[in-house]
Amino acid sequence: MTNLNFHRLSAADRDLYEKYYALSGTELTDLTFSCRISWDPVFRTEVAFYSDTCLMISDGGGYTDPHLLMPLGDYDSNKLDAILLLVEEVFRSRGWKLKIMCIDESKTDIFRSLKHFTCDLAFSEDASDYVYDAESLRLLVGNQLHKKRNHVNKFVRTYPNSEYKSLTGADKEECLRLVRRWCESKGIDPDDKNESDYRMIDALFEMYDQLDLRGGMIRIDNEARAFSVGHLGNHKTAFIHFEKADPAYDGIYSAINQFVLKSEFPEALLVNREEDLGIPGLRKAKQSYFPLFLRKKFKTWPQHKYE
Repeated sequence: MTNLNFHRLSAADRDLYEKYYALSGTELTDLTFSCRISWDPVFRTEVAFYSDTCLMISDGGGYTDPHLLMPLGDYDSNKLDAILLLVEEVFRSRGWKLKIMCIDESKTDIFRSLKHFTCDLAFSEDASDYVYDAESLRLLVGNQLHKKRNHVNKFVRTYPNSEYKSLTGADKEECLRLVRRWCESKGIDPDDKNESDYRMIDALFEMYDQLDLRGGMIRIDNEARAFSVGHLGNHKTAFIHFEKADPAYDGIYSAINQFVLKSEFPEALLVNREEDLGIPGLRKAKQSYFPLFLRKKFKTWPQHKYE
C-alpha cells in the first residue's frame, strides 16, 4: 500500500492547495482552485497532500481518461520520480493506466529527466490558455482592437437602458437562467456535461463567497443578458472562467468583456481567458483580441525505463 490518502477535493482544502499552487510557479488556469471546484461535477477530483506537494487524480468522468494532474509544489526530478512510483500503485489498484495532464511548460525538463520513467510530452494547441495584456482589453485602444471598441460603443448607444453591476453569489439563479436560455438557443441539454457548462457554473456559484470570485453582469429590461466571472490570481493575472451572453444583443460580448476588466480587475496586468478546445468559432473569438501568447500545456503517458 502507498502512503497516499486521497479524498474528494473540498473548500476545506483551499488554503493548503493554494500554498502549493503558488510554490509550483504555474499560471495554468486548469490548476487553479476555482477551476478545479467548478469542474468537479465532471472530474470528481481527489486530492492528497504528500511530501510538501498537492496531488490530484480523476477517473476522467467520461470526459477524458483517468489521470493525474501535474503535481503542485516545489520539486525536482528525483522527488517527482518517487511520487510517480507511488501514484502508479494507486492507478494500478484501480485498473487505470498512468497518464499526467496539464503539465506546465516550465516543468517539462523535470519530466524528461526522471530516473524510472520515460515521458514523451505531447503538446496540444487546443488546450493552451490565451493570455492578454489587461490594459489593452480594458481600454481597447489601437488599430487592432478598434472593431471591439466600435462594438462596445454601438452596444451602449443601442441599449441605453442597459445596466452593469458587480456580480455576487445572490445573482446565481439569474445567471443560471441565462445559461439555460443560451443552451436552449443552441439545442443543447443544460445537464449534458459534454456539451454544456451549466453544471460547472452552478458549482462555482455554490462557493462564490468562499473563493474570492469577481465578476459582472449586464441587465437589460431587468433580466441578466450577460455575465462574466473569474478571480485574481498570482502575479496579478485575471482568470476569466466563464462568460455568457445573449447574442441577440449586438456587441454584448465585447461589452461584458471590457466592463468586467475595467470594474472588477483594475489592477490586473494579464488576463487568462482559458483555451479554445479546438472549436473554430471559439478560437476565432479568442484570437480576435490578439493574445500576447499562449500558455502551453502538455500531457504524457509515462513508460518505465528498463535498465
